[in-house]
This record gives sequence, C-alpha cells and structure tokens, in this order.
Amino acid sequence: MQRLELRPGEKITRKEYLKRKKKQAKSIRKKRSKITYIIIVFLALLSIYICAQFYVYSKTNNFKYVDNEDVKAQQVYNVYYVTEGYTYDPVYSLNSIRSDGFSDDRIFENSGLHEISLDENYIYGLKLGGLFRLKKNDSSNTLDQLVEKDVNKYLVKNNRAYIICGTDNRLRYVNLETKEIVETPLTGVVELIVDDSNIYAAVDEKTKKTLYKADLEGNNKTSISGDSNVSYIMENGDTIYFINKQDSNKIYSVKKDGTSLQKIGDITGVSDKGNIKEIDGSKYMFVSDNYLYYVNVNEQNTLWRINLDDKTNEKVLSMPIEILQFVGKTIFYKIKGEMGVCLYNLDTRFMSQTTNRKLKEFVVDENAAPKEIVGNDKSAGRT
Repeated sequence: MQRLELRPGEKITRKEYLKRKKKQAKSIRKKRSKITYIIIVFLALLSIYICAQFYVYSKTNNFKYVDNEDVKAQQVYNVYYVTEGYTYDPVYSLNSIRSDGFSDDRIFENSGLHEISLDENYIYGLKLGGLFRLKKNDSSNTLDQLVEKDVNKYLVKNNRAYIICGTDNRLRYVNLETKEIVETPLTGVVELIVDDSNIYAAVDEKTKKTLYKADLEGNNKTSISGDSNVSYIMENGDTIYFINKQDSNKIYSVKKDGTSLQKIGDITGVSDKGNIKEIDGSKYMFVSDNYLYYVNVNEQNTLWRINLDDKTNEKVLSMPIEILQFVGKTIFYKIKGEMGVCLYNLDTRFMSQTTNRKLKEFVVDENAAPKEIVGNDKSAGRT
C-alpha cells in the first residue's frame, strides 16, 4: 500500500485520513484494472494473429487443405522417414506418411534403423553396423538380419544387397534369397552404382578418388574417369555424372563405356569433405527432360538446372537444399536447417509440405504405384 502524501505541516483527522486512503486505493485499483484490461486485449489479439498465421501457413504448405487442378494432378506417394531421439546415443524411429500429408504413422518405435532404402517388398537399413530389412506392412516389426556387422554402406539392386565393409571398404554382396555373402576383389570403395550389367565404383586411392567400371562380380576393373578426382557419382541412362574435385568441384559426365568424359559447364555441385556419407550423389543432383538439376553450393545450396544442350543455367528453388529425391515429376526435398519434407512439381510448379516433423532422413517409395488424391480422404493407410 502506498503512503499518503501530506503537505509540509499539514494535520488531518483520522476520518479525513481514512477518506483519503479509500480514495487512493480506488484510484490504484482503477489504474491496475486498466493495465490488466490492456494486457488481456493485447494477448487476445496476439493469439488471434498467431492462429490466423498458422492457419494460412497450413493451407499454403499442406495440400490436404486445398482443392485445385494442380492438387488433383499431383501423384501421392508413401514417404518413409527416420526421427532421432534426444539422447546421447541417438535412438532412431521409423515413420511413414503419405505425400499429401495424411496417414502420418509411427511404424517402428526405436527401431535403430538409419540410412534407409526401399525395394518393392522391404525397408532396408543399418543398425549397429549390421544390415537389416523389415517387411512392409508387417505389424510384428520383425527385423530380418542380412549382415551382422562391419557394414559401412549398402545398395540394394537386382536381388542383391551390395555392401561396403570393414576398414578396407571391401565390396561384397548378399544374395537376398539365400543370404549368402560373396566377396569381390574391389577394395577402397566409397561410392557405388550398379546397373543390369556392371558395377561402377568410386575408389579411394589416397591422393584422389577414381571411378572404375567392373562386371557384376567385381572383376575386369577399368578406370573411366581419367585424371579426375571423383565425388558424388550419379547415373542417368548410359551416362554417369560426378563432381570433379580436381577442377574446383565442377560437374563432369562420362559415358558408361568410358568415352565422352567432359565438363558440363562452369557449375559447382556438392562434393565430399574427406568423408562421403552417401552411397552415391543422387541426393544432390538428377536429370530430367535434358536438364541436369543440381544443388549449387556457390548460390547458398539453392537448386539450379542447366540445359545439357545449350548450357543455359537457371535457379529452380530459392531455399537452401539439404537433400532431395526426384520421383516422377516431383522433387521431394529437405530445407537446410528446417524441419519436414517439402515437394515441388516440375510441370505444374505446385509446392507443398508433406510433413513438418523433425527428421533425420527420408525416402519416397517409388516402387509402389502412386495414388490419386480423392477429396480429403483421411482414411488412406500406408502403402
């Protein structure tokens, strides 16, 4: 309670004192009431603004809230993603969501799987150095162990799981029917592409990484990259694209038969900094309709494309891209430093956010037939 202010030498009766104190208290309550009212109004307006902005953001970034021709034309895929627990030793959980934002499901709590990939029937991943697979739509969550330990990277192709193992990065493969493990003569392998006839392996030779072609057993090894220092290889048809660290990380290409080694243009892509985490470079570049799309490290990791004929170069997406996957006519991507997975259709330029969850990695199931959107169907399940 504030003291009553009196003039110097002023004397008042007790009755007058109490009268003034009552008036003073009433004035204080009135001021406090006014301030409280202003605060309540401010907080109410702020809440309304936040809710409105969240609603607008949701409508803009998740196409389950909108209905137009671009949405109707957008194919819907199943997206698998890995979330990371907040512990000293990360605990990974496996999740899935439709690319239209519906059916966001936790598939396997604390599965431990990471570096996931897919084929028609299984989800593959590494766990504690071993290679495992999980059958899609298997509610029992039974992990099938393919390799016990020492797997650094892997690639599933043509009923084989090619595995890069141990301190010498030896290339082996696992027969996915019999689980027999076969050793190849290739060592030092850091990246791998496999087609129906050959293996294409980037091999670390200490001073540089060289791209070799070999048969499917790893024999008859031949260099096809010349003097290039190879990083992040990616295939399209009969051509392999890669980053040449020997030439300031410019993007090069070479035919699979070793001919037509050339620089694509004065463009720079994502290269390794001594340790290549991925099995190849497909998370950073792809080819569609005679354009090479690539993450441009000289332009804040935004997405660009170059015409492979006339070499015209232009920006496609202005946000910094961390990783991407191209499926059909749609780019799925994670923005650097942000949560969630977004998509962008090259034909319609339709953009949307698939999920806003914090995730470590994602992979789109391009093995399953895409689904059409039917209204706002929330009952659709996983692929």
